[in-house]
Amino acid sequence: MTTKDTDAGTEDTRTLAELRAASEAAEEAARKAKAPLLERAVKEAMASTKYGHLSAVAREAGIASQYLRDLIEKEHPGWLDQAAEEREAAKAAASKGRKAARAA
Repeated sequence: MTTKDTDAGTEDTRTLAELRAASEAAEEAARKAKAPLLERAVKEAMASTKYGHLSAVAREAGIASQYLRDLIEKEHPGWLDQAAEEREAAKAAASKGRKAARAA
């Protein structure tokens, strides 16, 4: 605490146990409030396998992309690998289509 806080008479007189209890209650409330955000972020991220979609969802939700990937992998094991395979297959098909168009 700074001298200014003490001088202004704003010093917190709660005990450490009281402060800890208040802190733990706030943490629990924050976890409960964040749960629907994380659930929606997972659902929206899995709505598309398009490159960059997951990162865009994470950015919009205000969470790290890696954290969102970890949540998806925990709740839907293998989905990230499947999405990568789908992106690669689409990329290969598009490349094949361009080559065929040039040959014609």
